Amino acid sequence: VDDSPTIVQYLDDTVKVTASVVLFVEFKYHGAYCVADIAMAYDFTEKVFLKGINLSGGWQWRRQSGFGIGVSYLADGEGVFSQMPIYAELRTHYLRNQVTPYTSLTAGYTIPMGKKNNSNEFQREVIGGGVMIGMSVGARYAFNRNVAINAYVGYQLQSLIVRRVQNADLDTDELDYSKMEESIIQHMIKFGFGVNF
Repeated sequence: VDDSPTIVQYLDDTVKVTASVVLFVEFKYHGAYCVADIAMAYDFTEKVFLKGINLSGGWQWRRQSGFGIGVSYLADGEGVFSQMPIYAELRTHYLRNQVTPYTSLTAGYTIPMGKKNNSNEFQREVIGGGVMIGMSVGARYAFNRNVAINAYVGYQLQSLIVRRVQNADLDTDELDYSKMEESIIQHMIKFGFGVNF
């Protein structure tokens, strides 16, 4: 009996090897990158829900890590705590696979973009921004070397200066607004999804 491989066996092995090569998809691991996300956040300090977008871009200098800058715009329902964080980020991907977990560390400054609220009892207005830091964990799925999608959840901490004025005090002749200003620390959980390219 001839135990030597047949032509059919050779062809079968070739197809398997070819299929395994085709199925391996890795996002580009060097050069410029951009990320566009739809973002949502809940602020546990002021009990408000915000939603908006994140845009970031930078340079990936090795397979795992990239450094970039980004900007976000987040708005709440009343528009009081609408804000624009501007930040630097360090993104780290952990696997050379089509699906890989990643982390993102951010640090920057939040610019307030809100307005006074329309409460019947008091006026509330964010009059000053502050430092922000954050961390996110997520996963990235690559369609090819140049296009991928990602989803994440994270935490963000930032400081803002808020002015609260009771409407009943507005009739006072001498109203000291400086005594009604306070610095707050926002604790926010963030989540979102977007596109990498």
